[in-house]
Amino acid sequence: MIRIPSADHAILRKLLTINLSYEILSLYQGQGNTGLAINTANKSGYQYGISFVKPERPFNSAELSFHFQKHMLVYGDINFDIGIHDIALMVGDYSSTKLDTRNISFFAVLSSDKLTFWGENRSDEDYFSISTHLGIGSGKIVQDSQLGEPSSEQKIGAFLGFQFKIPFSNENGGVTLLTEFDGMGLNIGLQISMLKLYQINLGITRFDNFGNFSTEDKIDDYAKLRGDAPTIVLGLTINVPRLYGNKGRNISRYSINRGIYSKTDSSILFYNPICTEVVETLRDSIHIGNNLIENLEDHNIMLLHQEAVLLDSMHNNLFQKNLSQSKQNKAMRHLSRSLRFFYDERYKDALSEVNTAIEVNPNFAIAYGRRGSIYYKLGDIRKATLNWNAALQLDPEFTEIYDMLKASDENRLESVEISKKLGEN
Repeated sequence: MIRIPSADHAILRKLLTINLSYEILSLYQGQGNTGLAINTANKSGYQYGISFVKPERPFNSAELSFHFQKHMLVYGDINFDIGIHDIALMVGDYSSTKLDTRNISFFAVLSSDKLTFWGENRSDEDYFSISTHLGIGSGKIVQDSQLGEPSSEQKIGAFLGFQFKIPFSNENGGVTLLTEFDGMGLNIGLQISMLKLYQINLGITRFDNFGNFSTEDKIDDYAKLRGDAPTIVLGLTINVPRLYGNKGRNISRYSINRGIYSKTDSSILFYNPICTEVVETLRDSIHIGNNLIENLEDHNIMLLHQEAVLLDSMHNNLFQKNLSQSKQNKAMRHLSRSLRFFYDERYKDALSEVNTAIEVNPNFAIAYGRRGSIYYKLGDIRKATLNWNAALQLDPEFTEIYDMLKASDENRLESVEISKKLGEN
């Protein structure tokens, strides 16, 4: 990152990381801050750093600072670190030349790495990673002034940063976009890896205030340098790989602390750079495989859910079919009894049975036709006609009903004819 700490443990695969940087405050007057930082890590998960800074303000001054960081916890893709930065010895034109504790930065940071595929190919080269760094800190982490003088009050603030590694020039280490909020403003940056041992760093601090860049160069709108002045950052990182040796065999599990890799024998990472790159490639392949497995598991769960829905639908259809068949059978039994009573001229009993059949199956066209015939025998022509019409609405192809309605209109419907026509259905 640019100004905030992170739980990035790639340094554990390197002997040293050397950072050279220059922050441009003024283009024409040549004002800027020069810095040199050296970082390393040991087998127990501790990171150590020392930095030398030649700030623009105060004039003729310099800072020598020490930094410590400890990896505390790993859970899946999440890492948790705590540390102390900026234990600074200030010399020159500061108000005091001594070890100043007012700038000491205590911090705790959570970092998470996520892998996302680029396109549909899903090869080792077709993905980009997103890293998130969230934490709280004090001292220079949240109140680093360009004027150099430490604050009289120790402040505590939150910081947040994102790293987007895009699938461009992955064979050389890739390109990473940076954005962060450090408590004072927004910083953005770009890291371009070259031959995996070198990295060019470009950035802008206080990007939200970039309109006030280089105010001391302006004639009409001149303004003195402010503590929150924006800068343009140029930098170079040199990664020194670990050399051959037996010490690497005793590296603890902190050397690889990303989720499932926490129990991996990581000593191979410290044999030589070639082995390091092989292991990194295998690690990324495993990471891609794990994502594929997660996607397949999600797809399998979706298919199981769809199967359960289809089974429920099938069972419901079978139940409805069985229920409909059961009702049809019951309605037919009552209709058969009504036919026997009709032949025995027990018309009221026949009417009771046919009414029960209609209650069981309200869409039974034959039952309405028979009830119409029963009413006709009972002398209720109106109800007989209504029931015959209801039967035709349910079954328009019930031709016998047309014949009876026509005969009824012509007053030539005989009892024997009615019994014969409906008794056969």
